[in-house]
Amino acid sequence: MAVSQSVQPRGSYASLLQALRPTEAQPREHKRRKLGHPNTEDVAEKGSVVEEGSSTVAEESLDGDSKEDAEGLDAEDEDVADVDEQSDDEELADPFQQHLALPTTSEIQAQVDRARDSKATPTSKTVYGDLRRTWMPLGDDPDPTFALRKVADMHLKNRLTTQAPQLLNRLSPTERDIGRSIFSYSDVLLGNRTVGNISNLRDICALHSLNHILKTRDRVLRNTAKLAQNDDGELELRDQGFTRPKVLVVLPTKQSCVRFVDSIVKYSETGQQENKARFLETFSREDTEEWLEKPEDFRELFGGNHEEDFRIGLKFTRKSVKYFSGFYNSDIIICSPLGLFRTISSGASKDGKKAPDADFLSSIEIMIIDHASSLQMQNWQHVDFILDHLNALPKESHGCDFSRVRSWYLDDKAKYLRQTIILSSYLTPEINRLAAKHLHNIAGRVKYTPTYNGVMADVPNMLPIPVSQTFVRFDSRVPVQDSDARFRYFCASVLPQLARDKHSKGILVFVPTYADFTRLRNHLTNSSDSTSVPFGSVSEYTSVKDTTRARSHFLSGRNRVLLYTERAHHHFRYRLKGVRRVIFYGLPENPVFWSELVGLLGINRDLIEGEVAGGRGLVRAMFSKWDALKLERVVGTERVGRMVSERSGDTFDFV
Repeated sequence: MAVSQSVQPRGSYASLLQALRPTEAQPREHKRRKLGHPNTEDVAEKGSVVEEGSSTVAEESLDGDSKEDAEGLDAEDEDVADVDEQSDDEELADPFQQHLALPTTSEIQAQVDRARDSKATPTSKTVYGDLRRTWMPLGDDPDPTFALRKVADMHLKNRLTTQAPQLLNRLSPTERDIGRSIFSYSDVLLGNRTVGNISNLRDICALHSLNHILKTRDRVLRNTAKLAQNDDGELELRDQGFTRPKVLVVLPTKQSCVRFVDSIVKYSETGQQENKARFLETFSREDTEEWLEKPEDFRELFGGNHEEDFRIGLKFTRKSVKYFSGFYNSDIIICSPLGLFRTISSGASKDGKKAPDADFLSSIEIMIIDHASSLQMQNWQHVDFILDHLNALPKESHGCDFSRVRSWYLDDKAKYLRQTIILSSYLTPEINRLAAKHLHNIAGRVKYTPTYNGVMADVPNMLPIPVSQTFVRFDSRVPVQDSDARFRYFCASVLPQLARDKHSKGILVFVPTYADFTRLRNHLTNSSDSTSVPFGSVSEYTSVKDTTRARSHFLSGRNRVLLYTERAHHHFRYRLKGVRRVIFYGLPENPVFWSELVGLLGINRDLIEGEVAGGRGLVRAMFSKWDALKLERVVGTERVGRMVSERSGDTFDFV
């Protein structure tokens, strides 16, 4: 409804037009696509990207038909009768209108400047039990009072309200608070994603994304009708971005993609789903029987098709959803970090003359990163790479009608309007750093962090034997030298004891990072003071054959020590037998791993029968003050401050 101010071709806008002018004069080359689906229902639409999970990225096409490259709608979309009518008051109260349609470039820049000069501090409060909500404004703005009590508070399109009441009734008070932050277009950083709440959180994100896409389509249709009725040509309506994709969803596995798509389709209630059979064949898979004995969180992550290289576009029309649409033709792009990294990188030439093609990310307005803690166990640099390429000015026009592009897109301010939602089981320094670097939303940021009781407190109740848990703090001056300080402490204080006690066996050494694992393995192999310690090793890169041999030699006592990485446990959750003592070279990021690894002491018959170590399990963990977030999840929020303090002692025993 609002008409944006006229934008003069200056600054970044002028530079953009200059850069795109020669490109527009060249005819577009239609890229070839791979043919491999003879069935009619499985054939992708003309020009669509073929996403089979194939490793041949060069065979994929990003482009759709040239006439549909930008925000242009298909003929089946162009029905103004399908557009919801809103009163002026309803539209002004709609967060979609407030956040995206009303701000001008000057207003956005003024708010960014205020944020830079502001001395406002985050405000934090406990919401519903042990969850803390921290409001982090981009200026002096107060925490929005937006509530999520009824369906009307979601400001949904009429066609999406059918199933919304059932979702709202399922939400816990905590989930409603998270939902109101999402529907208000604030950035959200959640450190409390669980198997129990992810289904509802996924539905909230899917409904919000779909609502955003349909409202964007509504506005384009309304304004197109107005322009058609305007004869003098002076009416200016800016309602679009450079390219069509508006939502980017980053997920860890193909099966998680299936779950997210199911949520979207459920709320869209579309009658026709093109290429769905092909989608299910490529992305979905039944659980294997061996998974049934795995922990619940493992099954939720790795159940079904757990391939980590994928990307797919979804295109919504008035009556259908199309799977495997070309990226420039899509409304939603769903991908893994690796999948999108390879797609972007494949557009660059080896000689560096052609830059990577990420123009399809230029107009992303909602980004969702689900299971961020698991993505960190893949390659976190790929996530950072994707965010580096979001909302950049495009290098080509892709059929864009610049007279309809919002002013803040033209002036390179899109990153200040993009909403980013990060859902994680826990927060790490890397996730916090990513948020600080890439989240610039003028609507502010909400951070949810739980208060931890500490998983170590559960150990006495889960094991049939008493366990002594000892935490030792070593001195580490700066984070970049933490690895060196940890290695020196281990070699000086832990390793000599292992070498002297030649009769001890069943010692599991848990190593969080592969770099530290390699360093320890090389030292135990080559150092003269440690060659008397026979050991085996299991990492995420160890073959099945070598893993079986290492586990067998550890159980028999042939190898007294077993080095074991966090990523190996994350991907396989081995139940290692023969463990009599656990040494944490570093604390695990995932607190569940502490319970599982210490729990291995409870399946050792010699310990249970009291034949070794007096029937007592021994656990020793090394930490520095830079491990505060990990330590908090293990020992609890109340204890962590005292344990990382320089004024306290450096050894803490819990029996």
